[in-house]
Amino acid sequence: MKNVVRQLLILTFVALIALPVMAADKPEKKAKKAKGAANAGVFAVLKKVELTDSQKEQVAALKKEFGDKLAEANKAVGLTDDQKAARKTAMQEVKDKGLKGKDAREFVSGKVNLSSQQQAAQKELASLTAVVRTKLIGILTPEQKEAAGIKEKPAKKKKVAK
Repeated sequence: MKNVVRQLLILTFVALIALPVMAADKPEKKAKKAKGAANAGVFAVLKKVELTDSQKEQVAALKKEFGDKLAEANKAVGLTDDQKAARKTAMQEVKDKGLKGKDAREFVSGKVNLSSQQQAAQKELASLTAVVRTKLIGILTPEQKEAAGIKEKPAKKKKVAK
């Protein structure tokens, strides 16, 4: 009986020491994960498809070439907490109203008061993202594009003045 009590006390002591140590490791993982998400948006489409080794190399080269540029452009926009909250609310309203495309963008930009510097930085980020997206789509096969839900946009028809 004495041995059982002694073993239980030892196990309890080990558990009391181990729990705070295990709890201390979790915030580091969250911080590391959040840091990598700054420019992950444009590359998120790749999570839906299986890439070949050569495609993985091409994507890695794109990340190396544009990763820092995307992060800097994203940082330059520098939304405040109030602006982030306003954008989140506006995005929910857009979803509820069923707005899409240009109408949705205009609605959100009207709700989020950006400075002229932030607007310029946002345009730079959008153009950089468009370049990366175009290059990523060029890497994918038609089957992968279909699996990822990417539609090929037909060329816009020019209006002829009569």
